[in-house]
Amino acid sequence: MSTAKKNWIWFIALMLLVLGVGIYLGQSRRTELGKSFDYSLEDYRKVDPALIRYTEVDRIVPNIGKLSALAVAPDGNVYVGGENAISIFPENRRLPVNGTPTCIAVDDAGTVFLGVGDHVEIFSKDWKNTAWPSLGEKAYLTSIAVDDWYVYVADAGSRRVWRYKKEGGKPLEIGKKDWANGVRGFYVPSPFFDLAISRTDGSIWVVNPGYHALENYRPDGMPLSKWENSSFMIDGFSGCCNPSHFALMPDGGFVTAEKGLPRVKIHNVDGSLRCVVAAPDQFDDGVLGLDVAVDGNGRIYVLDPSQGAVRIFEEKK
Repeated sequence: MSTAKKNWIWFIALMLLVLGVGIYLGQSRRTELGKSFDYSLEDYRKVDPALIRYTEVDRIVPNIGKLSALAVAPDGNVYVGGENAISIFPENRRLPVNGTPTCIAVDDAGTVFLGVGDHVEIFSKDWKNTAWPSLGEKAYLTSIAVDDWYVYVADAGSRRVWRYKKEGGKPLEIGKKDWANGVRGFYVPSPFFDLAISRTDGSIWVVNPGYHALENYRPDGMPLSKWENSSFMIDGFSGCCNPSHFALMPDGGFVTAEKGLPRVKIHNVDGSLRCVVAAPDQFDDGVLGLDVAVDGNGRIYVLDPSQGAVRIFEEKK
């Protein structure tokens, strides 16, 4: 028998041996994962009642389908966006919109700024409309904030933050990757990307959801600080991209809302957990779009599309 033929026989025998071992192991009990691998999100849905310091006190139920956006105006009025309309409370006034607002902001003069898909629309107090140009075919605006000088929008589609002057014009990009200045860019795996303006210094806070982080920038785009916490535990954020929404408290704390494991919490300025507003078992499974807002008295408003309502929470006495 030739040497080459012998080598082929040994090769085939070796392959059959490997195949046999594989079949044996595949049918053995060793394929069952041990208890250390047996976990469930149900374990993380449970929250220590001592951490829950807020209670639901009221609800707003707008006569609009597909609730999509929420804002509390400086005068305390609550603006709720949905399919082709906005409702304003407590007047219970409904105003038409050509499209579904994806985000809302209201300035001190009562001017309403909307993100509607790929562009910004502005409505005066008498509801006269101005539309700014589209930000491009990839654009999908998920958050908008306004102060005396600027309008900021978070664009989840293009993974960018834009800063407009109040009168419009060409926007400035904020948060573009710039390793020299410590800016890593925005990692936005899903259409949840939020921002807010600081009440104290006019800087902006932006969620970098893929990193489970909140990042602080000057209006000119220079980074100031950040904090992050990736964890299934109650003090952190889990999943592909959280928090999905946030709002700033009067004292500078953060109200955060999450998807996947739906819960609303308050974090201190340094990112440490202060308390829980609403635990996962207070929401329907699979709920998305828990937009949040805070009024001047610290009451917390949670847009709950699954229940078609804005739920209002106050700190327990």
